[in-house]
Amino acid sequence: QLDTNFDVGDAALKNIDTIIDIVKVAQANFYNGYKNARKIVLTGTNSLTLKGFVTDATTGEPIKGVTLNFCPECAEPTQKAAAKGMSAAKEEIVLTKKTAEKGGFNIKTLPEGIYRVTIKKNGYQEQVVTVTVNDGELGDLNVELLKN
Repeated sequence: QLDTNFDVGDAALKNIDTIIDIVKVAQANFYNGYKNARKIVLTGTNSLTLKGFVTDATTGEPIKGVTLNFCPECAEPTQKAAAKGMSAAKEEIVLTKKTAEKGGFNIKTLPEGIYRVTIKKNGYQEQVVTVTVNDGELGDLNVELLKN
């Protein structure tokens, strides 16, 4: 019976969504309020793979806007990359993240494996670290950068 009630409720919400779309232009404020209130948040399906912080090594203060480039661990640059004077890390970046206001970052999905992470920000020394990502486990990557 509960499944039936959920099905009926879902059908009713879809009908309401269709009706609300009709007044999208004429009642923009109402439409925007409805859409903001109607956002569906699926819990339990998104988990973090990796989280961390980047701080100033001297002051301990968080650093905003630090770029983290993730590359699968690879021993040698490919011939194509070497011909261009590029390292394997530059050629095979699979993810780029920037730290937030308080120096933190979160990564929801990153396939299991070993990654070389290049961490850089103007005014600081570039740093390269290795991180291992395991399925179903939350990893931590906390980095301290030294000023130039």
